[in-house]
Amino acid sequence: MSSPSATAAPLTPDLYPEARSRAVQARFAITLVLFLVSGATGLIDQLCFSKYLTYVVGSTAHAVSAVLAAFMAGLAIGAHFGGKLALTVRRPLAAYGVLELLVAATVALCPFAFKALTPAYVALAHALPDSLAAVSALRWLLAMIVVIIPTTAMGATLPLLSRAVGLDEQGTTRRTRQRRLAALYAINTLGGGLGALLSAYAVLPALGLRNTLFVSAALSALIGVLAFALDRAPRDAVQDSSPESDAPALPGADAVPAPAKAQGWVLVALAFASGWLVFACEVVFTHVLAVIIGNSAYAFGLILAIFLLCLCLGASQAERLHRRYGADALPLSLAVTGLLLALTLPLWDHLPLIFAGSGKVVQSFAGREAVRALVACTVLFVPTTLMGLTFPLLLQRVATFPRAPHWVGRLVAVNTLGAVAGALLTGYAILPELGSQNTLLAVALIFAGAALTTPRLEKCVARRGLMVLCAATGFIAVIMPRWDPARLTLGANVYFEAEEKPARVLMVREDVHGGVTTVVERDSVTTLYTNGKFQGNTGWEMSAQRFFAHYPSLFVSHFGRALVVGLGTGTTLGTVNAYPWRDIDVVEISPAIAEAARTYFGHVNRRALDDPRVKLIHADGRNYMLLSQRRYDLISMELSSIWFAGASNLYSREYYQLVKKNLAPGGVFEQWVQLHHIRRRDFGTILHTLRLEFPHVALFLGGGQGIIVASVSPLRASRARTGALERQPEFLETVPEERPLMTLFDDLLVENQGLDRFLEETAARSGVSMENLVSTDDNLYLEYATPRGNVLPWSAREVLVADLKRFHEEESVARMITP
Repeated sequence: MSSPSATAAPLTPDLYPEARSRAVQARFAITLVLFLVSGATGLIDQLCFSKYLTYVVGSTAHAVSAVLAAFMAGLAIGAHFGGKLALTVRRPLAAYGVLELLVAATVALCPFAFKALTPAYVALAHALPDSLAAVSALRWLLAMIVVIIPTTAMGATLPLLSRAVGLDEQGTTRRTRQRRLAALYAINTLGGGLGALLSAYAVLPALGLRNTLFVSAALSALIGVLAFALDRAPRDAVQDSSPESDAPALPGADAVPAPAKAQGWVLVALAFASGWLVFACEVVFTHVLAVIIGNSAYAFGLILAIFLLCLCLGASQAERLHRRYGADALPLSLAVTGLLLALTLPLWDHLPLIFAGSGKVVQSFAGREAVRALVACTVLFVPTTLMGLTFPLLLQRVATFPRAPHWVGRLVAVNTLGAVAGALLTGYAILPELGSQNTLLAVALIFAGAALTTPRLEKCVARRGLMVLCAATGFIAVIMPRWDPARLTLGANVYFEAEEKPARVLMVREDVHGGVTTVVERDSVTTLYTNGKFQGNTGWEMSAQRFFAHYPSLFVSHFGRALVVGLGTGTTLGTVNAYPWRDIDVVEISPAIAEAARTYFGHVNRRALDDPRVKLIHADGRNYMLLSQRRYDLISMELSSIWFAGASNLYSREYYQLVKKNLAPGGVFEQWVQLHHIRRRDFGTILHTLRLEFPHVALFLGGGQGIIVASVSPLRASRARTGALERQPEFLETVPEERPLMTLFDDLLVENQGLDRFLEETAARSGVSMENLVSTDDNLYLEYATPRGNVLPWSAREVLVADLKRFHEEESVARMITP
């Protein structure tokens, strides 16, 4: 095989060694910058792909897992073949440029591919048997079809660049090889962390999904062009003469001993275990931090960014650690990782108190996001930074092997497969069985065990120290205090305030579907929480939960089939169940929520889940309606706050089009809308988006909550029909304060014409046109705008309600009532 330098344009190194050395260093520095940007664009691409795919296949844990598996499979395939390609390609840097151009082209086409994917998914899902395995396979296959090309190209970049920076060239010192490979891995991870941060706080909110992908594609294309230009720069076919290159030069790549077969398998096993353990931790960290710091799109971006930045910091120190400790570096890092992970665990359930104590001091959105970052760093910084050492230390071992790029590709591929296995098995099996704290303790013990059982690739001189570190980890695991679930799920991160009186915890369930579901009792009131966020109770919230069913039912003309999206405590379902419906479907994503509704709220939901008319479906509400061929006379949606990551998907124009598709002629749609902690423009965006699809909309105020009722047909309430219902004693038990149904019109805030005037004034006050007062799947406006409203005082609700009442028309009530 020809030397890679054969096609380069050297600077006559014999005559100008210093100039050549500077050129080589500059070339490597530019390569690092390209790989930094490549890491950022790659992470942004994957976030956008995930968002698009949730629109198609849903956001259940099974759907998300299928998408994750498709992504990681593409990266693993790319790493495997990239390692092989790196050994044969004559111009690896140019090949890297080709891959980036391929990524650019496919990413730019992805918005159109995802649009075409939806009808294909619907058609195939209807043709398949009704089984989770079949649907999961379909989701994985469709995700692979779209992402396989860009992710495979992304996965091949590190092996190719390891060759491009001289990892197997004659005259390159051992130290230089190790330093360059460590720098490449660390800089790409740094790019991913910056991409996560920028996508959450700047790029996606400003550009939306499609434009973000277009910009990312343009950057990938620019990287490809610059890589081609850089390929013509001088290469270091002789020893790197930088001051740090103090190790003796290797006479040639073939002079380095090849690894023994057993040693190679050890490296492969450790690479797999490293991916498994790190991603197992990422699953649990994200799971618990969603409870502690929040689960808005910003919070998830923050968690991912901090995790990747800590991994980058650890990776950047791998070469230094390996230089100091040699073969001892890997077992020592594993042992210290396990110990420090265990030592940080007692901090976790005390972190919510930081939010409760800082609410009066920190009142801006930026300040509160900084508090979230500080809290996340408190528990992630040390253990995650140490985890970042493991895989780069393995790469240090192979950096000096013959055919080093092949080994890099092989280890990256295996590490990626380990990551998939760790994420899926932890989420579906280990976490629900052991809980978060025990899962992290188990991971800490596995790190310690790996330190002891890792075969010594060279003589390990720190055996006694390893024994002490691992024994300390085991001792901490034994004496570790249990987390206080009431304190852990305090929910103070939402509004930076919390209940002062302690609660009695009745139930705690952890799973990948609903996060952490808790039921607590305080002052004889039972309350349901998801990830620390209030979902309903048996006290003051009861009237609002019943109104969610009563207001839309005023306008229902035919009690055939009803759909309830979101179960909560089941109180709304129980109220719907009091009407003479023939069939009621309930779609709830979390099995833990259903368990809580049955066990702790059966007396207020009238045991509705046991009614033969009621069918419980565990699914994503939006995806259910995408695939459903049923038509409903009533669709009632009772969900948590809009600012939850992904919840805004149920307030977009595309979602309302799905609702309209699933309504029977004359059907009625009901949706809760928050009035508290929301800015007027955001509130107006919700109503205007709905108004674009439903010509008849009424907004009620019940139990302090906003309740929207919408229909394609005029909203008409019959006195005769409501009178017949009121003669049923069992039905009257569900009416708050036993009010006559027609008096519920006293709660009407605004409808059609008055609502239009309110929206026009809102657009004018906000300085935007009515066309911009819309939330779509592409612009993601509500997902990134509504979390900012959480800093508003509770009094903002009264201001908003007063504004709405100015547009109320008494004559509109008369038009809505028929004999």
